[in-house]
Amino acid sequence: MKTAKGNDKLGKENCIVVSRPVGDTCPPTCDFLGNGCYAEQLEKIYPGVRPAGMQNLITEKNKIRAMLINAEKKGNDLRWHERGDFFKNGSELDNEYVDNIIWACESILNEGGKLPKMWAYTHIYDPKLSRILGKYINMYASVHNADDMKAAKEAGFKLFAWCDSDEKIASKRPRGKAKKEQWQKDLPKLIALEGEKFLSCPEIKRGRKSFTCTPDKKSRSACMWCVQGKGNVLFPSH
Repeated sequence: MKTAKGNDKLGKENCIVVSRPVGDTCPPTCDFLGNGCYAEQLEKIYPGVRPAGMQNLITEKNKIRAMLINAEKKGNDLRWHERGDFFKNGSELDNEYVDNIIWACESILNEGGKLPKMWAYTHIYDPKLSRILGKYINMYASVHNADDMKAAKEAGFKLFAWCDSDEKIASKRPRGKAKKEQWQKDLPKLIALEGEKFLSCPEIKRGRKSFTCTPDKKSRSACMWCVQGKGNVLFPSH
């Protein structure tokens, strides 16, 4: 199982990530696919990024199990799919991949072991992800509008990540220190959307010197909001 250290936002000291290739593993309905997806840009800029993700297209369940055991032993938090998602061939849920993760989690717990803290965001509103895999991973449905929220709730999701891709809540983060700081100040800390409360991502609102997702010496605090599945999160366009 190919993993990598977290980044400046996630935290590099205690966080590892699992990624898959963009497009191949993403639903074609994703608003960002071919429309400013940061992961797509990474694959274009850095030649080694896509081949690294390709290594996680076919994964043996015992390798996933070993990766989880090692992560928990080292005290790592695990972000599933910094790039990519749970699809295969861009058209259907990768059931074998999902089943292997479920098996790995259950086998560890059945033997009295512990799992690392894990979280993921997905544009795939499938009950298997929310109701089964979601027992072990804090599974956020990435939503963009009321229709997405309705579909995700019907699929059993309890955690939501609202992606403000159409900039209805806030304009895109501006360049320049003064303008950026004012933009951050104007962002709502909490906002109600479609009957749910959302917390603006603290790293985006306050900056990574104040917050990273997981503990890191470069920030004053570890947020852990999504890592621990504490509630819904808003990602303004940035």
